[in-house]
Amino acid sequence: MERMIDIHTHILPGVDDGSQDWEETLQMCKTAVEMGITHMVATPHFIPGAYTQGVKRGPILLEELREKLQTEGIPLEVSLAAEIEPFPEMVQWIEEGRLPLYSSGRHILVESPTFSSPPWLEDLVRDLLAIGLIPILAHPERSALVHNPLLESMKELGAEIQIDAGSLVGLWGREIQKEAWIMIEKGWALYVASDSHRAGSRDPKLLERAHRALTKKGGKNLAKALTRENPLKVITPQYNPKSL
Repeated sequence: MERMIDIHTHILPGVDDGSQDWEETLQMCKTAVEMGITHMVATPHFIPGAYTQGVKRGPILLEELREKLQTEGIPLEVSLAAEIEPFPEMVQWIEEGRLPLYSSGRHILVESPTFSSPPWLEDLVRDLLAIGLIPILAHPERSALVHNPLLESMKELGAEIQIDAGSLVGLWGREIQKEAWIMIEKGWALYVASDSHRAGSRDPKLLERAHRALTKKGGKNLAKALTRENPLKVITPQYNPKSL
């Protein structure tokens, strides 16, 4: 079984549209281990005025999750970040320590806009890069960025792209599946993650299915890069891309 690292999940209970309680969280974690996942990053939604509890309660819930995993004998490492909907004051909030980064201290998960891209999004990416952060754009293949030249522009600036495993295996339909594979084939995507939300449906099994599809279409090295090697950099403290 191939070992994988999942950098985008909604496993913290009761804070967004992901897991609703600890029973569901632990079931998702058990499934993850069965699928070969060794580390999951909890990335609760942060949407100003809507989903904020994942960031407020995240550290406490993470410690509680670690205790429960140990008690249940589930051999899974977990860490904390957030899937942050872009907003104009985002850089200020980061500088004030109000939004969590990945464990690398350099990467931040930015939700791709669903319906339309704000006119200041490219400037936000520039500003994040200017303070030494690497924005990872979550699932652009199923967002307003999919046919927008802005996506390539932000990628060229230094933003990175994360594809949802569900997109690769057709969870969202053929059109999104096609766009996801186009981004893979272009070499745009650096990460594939489960974006797990619920046990038994949008759960960690999606990442294992995507890994098999990547291996079949692109080979073992591609699958390993997108599901382990590149994600490892995101969860490694003090990761510095210039030193590699």
